[in-house]
Amino acid sequence: MLIHKWRDSDINQMPEVGQLGKYSIPKGYVNATQMCHANNKSWGHYKERKSTKAYWTALSNDIGIPISSLVIEVDGYGSSQGTWIHPEIAIDLAQWVSVEFRIWANRTLMKVMMSQEPVQQQSMTQVQLLAAIAKQLAEQEQHLLQQQQQQTEILHRLKAVEVEQDRVNTPCGHKYSVVGFANLQGLEISVKEAGTKGRKASALCRKQGIEIERIHDPRFGKVGLYPESVLIEVFCANQN
Repeated sequence: MLIHKWRDSDINQMPEVGQLGKYSIPKGYVNATQMCHANNKSWGHYKERKSTKAYWTALSNDIGIPISSLVIEVDGYGSSQGTWIHPEIAIDLAQWVSVEFRIWANRTLMKVMMSQEPVQQQSMTQVQLLAAIAKQLAEQEQHLLQQQQQQTEILHRLKAVEVEQDRVNTPCGHKYSVVGFANLQGLEISVKEAGTKGRKASALCRKQGIEIERIHDPRFGKVGLYPESVLIEVFCANQN
């Protein structure tokens, strides 16, 4: 409970949502009974005014809170008993009491709402930001997993092509593509270098009267299959 001092009197205000017996009092609500007693005024005189009732109705319609929740009467709880009112109604009550009391109420009672709401808004923004970052990281991780799965599938298909190449037999031995033969020897080869060696292997095959078979490679399209003996000669010639 937040206790304000107006001259020699205490005026209670709820710093957060609180429970008084069976009554739930929202944050910022003020004890109107204490406000009136501190100024020798009657709460009944204020609430029966036509302008007061009109103001309550307009405020209720504007913020969407019923009057019964804007003005809460609490019975039998010591200094907490009496009527608890919305902070905007508390300002209107203070204006009815006196100019001095209105100035005090504006500076004191509204401080609870003005000082804490921005903190709450900032906290919510941070929570939303963290949630957005977590969602983004999860999406990135999912995308990375999908890419890894696709790469694994491609490698499996390439391996199947190389195995199929290895199964093609001729009198001159197994037939391989240039890249397949390089992989078999544990050699790294660029696309440009593979093309050069492929042309040399084709020339040797034509010279020796060997038919060049072609298969589809998902990386390069149609590629030639050359006898192992021809590829050995091509690779050894380049090394020399």
